[in-house]
Amino acid sequence: MKVPGWLRQTQDTVGELMTFVQRRSSQVDRILTTKMFRKDAAAALGVTSELTDSDLRILLTYLARDKQVLAYEGNVIKIAAPDESPASVSKEDREIASLKSLMSEINEQISLLEIRIVALGEQSLKAIESKNHSLALTALRSKKAAKTVLARRTNTLFQLEDIYHNIEQASDQLTMIRVMRGSSEVLRSLNAKVGSTQDVEDSLDGLMHEMGQVEDVGTAISHPGQDNNDVDEDEVDEELDALTCGSRKAEEEKATEQTMRRLASVQVPSCSDHITPDEIEDPRQTTTTEAQVSSRGYDIGDLDHMSLDSPLDGERECPNRQRNEIWERS
Repeated sequence: MKVPGWLRQTQDTVGELMTFVQRRSSQVDRILTTKMFRKDAAAALGVTSELTDSDLRILLTYLARDKQVLAYEGNVIKIAAPDESPASVSKEDREIASLKSLMSEINEQISLLEIRIVALGEQSLKAIESKNHSLALTALRSKKAAKTVLARRTNTLFQLEDIYHNIEQASDQLTMIRVMRGSSEVLRSLNAKVGSTQDVEDSLDGLMHEMGQVEDVGTAISHPGQDNNDVDEDEVDEELDALTCGSRKAEEEKATEQTMRRLASVQVPSCSDHITPDEIEDPRQTTTTEAQVSSRGYDIGDLDHMSLDSPLDGERECPNRQRNEIWERS
């Protein structure tokens, strides 16, 4: 079998041919008759003349056997969807192809009727201009009949297109239902592998436990030699408070002991002590020398808290009274 020249061209031609074949998205739209395919393929390949029967057989064989993008049987061609293997032509496919072929024929008839109506209108105008009334009347009658036929053909085409759209919608729904059924099977299988809710909770608990083990190991590695047991902060605070109170109490006892020692060393003079005139000083004088205080047995630090104007327990009144008597004698 001789291969036509247009099929022996470069890869670009093959790419254009594949684009033409796979550009149809709808399943119904991928079903064609050989007549429709011949016309569309010639336009896609840029062939001016119509493909012969031999060229069409070579092209179909190339696409079905080598490229595996379509399947054909008789005058029905079924193009496979992208990334799918071509399926054999079914009875439904042949009915759809027949419907599309009829719609194509009616479209051609409508186009011819429209051209005939325009021609008959021009013919009637020319007949009137030439005053040929019989010819004008015949042209008008033919135009009227053509319009009637055109209306019928248009109505039939509308009905066929409605049927075609319903078939296309049903085909898309079938594809959707098939996909939904497949998805349901996939979900059922996956849910069976996942298990029940209790299994999921057990898995999560196990996961959290293992994650805790990882954290414990990481902590042990980050702090080697340290005890990982928790420390009771309350016990630490209580022990600190006890130590602080003990230290404060020891300081207070030491201060008390020092005070008692200092008080014990203080000598309080009695009323029988003899005071000489040399030791007497002006009672209006408020200062006392350290020598006089030392001779009386007082400590300098103790006198900071003592006053001549406020005697203690009546005992300190004796020296003052004795001192006044001596002043009176002199």
